[in-house]
Amino acid sequence: MKKLIYYFLSVILIISVCSCSKHTDEVITKDETIVVDAKKALTGTFVDFWGKESWSKQEWENQFQEMKEIGMNTAIIQFVSYGDNTYFNSTNTFTTTKYPNALSSLLAAANAKAISVFIGLYFNDEYWDNQTNIDWLKLHADRCISIATEINSQFGKDPAFKGWYIPHEPEPNAYNSAELVAVFKDNLVNKISDKLHSFDSKPVSIAAFFNSGLTSPTRLKDFMTELCKCNLQIIMLQDGVGVNHVALDQVGTYYSEADNGLYENTSYSGEFWTDLETFSEAPQGAVTIDRIKSQLLAEMPTSHITKAVSYQYYSDMCPTGPGGSDASWLRYYYLDFIKSLQ
Repeated sequence: MKKLIYYFLSVILIISVCSCSKHTDEVITKDETIVVDAKKALTGTFVDFWGKESWSKQEWENQFQEMKEIGMNTAIIQFVSYGDNTYFNSTNTFTTTKYPNALSSLLAAANAKAISVFIGLYFNDEYWDNQTNIDWLKLHADRCISIATEINSQFGKDPAFKGWYIPHEPEPNAYNSAELVAVFKDNLVNKISDKLHSFDSKPVSIAAFFNSGLTSPTRLKDFMTELCKCNLQIIMLQDGVGVNHVALDQVGTYYSEADNGLYENTSYSGEFWTDLETFSEAPQGAVTIDRIKSQLLAEMPTSHITKAVSYQYYSDMCPTGPGGSDASWLRYYYLDFIKSLQ
């Protein structure tokens, strides 16, 4: 009996893997798309260029096709310039390694597959030691503005390019007072976003995070009340489940308080998205569909949340990505789950 069960499961896995496009230049003939309720399922994901610097348009099309097949219509590029690397045709002097065709290939594929793209700007890991360093924040705001100016010049009219992402992630433990949030707002976020809005009206987004061991739900509420004073149109909250920053039975309380902080007695009229972690850092191993469903059930009822994006599809759900068979199984069961919602 067990042998029959194992055989059956193996067949399902093979079918699941084969149904997802491989990252070759083979032309995809199918164009299946599933439309999901944005209040019940994931409709986007973060993407990056690590290991994908030389991906062709076709390879990105394959990836976006896989995403569309599970209801995702949005890709948030975490950054187009990171550390010493820049992933488009840039003349900046603060990075030395350039991959001039990476972003153009991604955008061409996004247009072919009707994927909305948010472009993340410049990020350097020194941020974590300089979150309240005014001179550092000003310098890196200028670097983001330099990158954004080039992006706007080259891709500003691209139909797939729908918004911007500031990759500096704020959190209430570092910005633990109204004054410190104002340091972040005045010297980084608003310097960047004011410049971006001088180009056009594309929305500007950011992704905050929290750690329940350092921050209470009330403290998160106070932080979000201050953060929404920034010139932002979309504020995401990383749920922290994957990095063990919060327990599943607590995450709903934190989201409720974050929602209150954004919309009670404030003038914030932007959107609130959840950034749902589909991985597990400790203990490492496969994430179950039950955990993903529990995260969605805890976070999506929050009154003002309009969209759930994952971190991230390629690593955690793509059968040809680094997640291998674990990703294949998660994608298979997730697809079964969202079909049950139809």
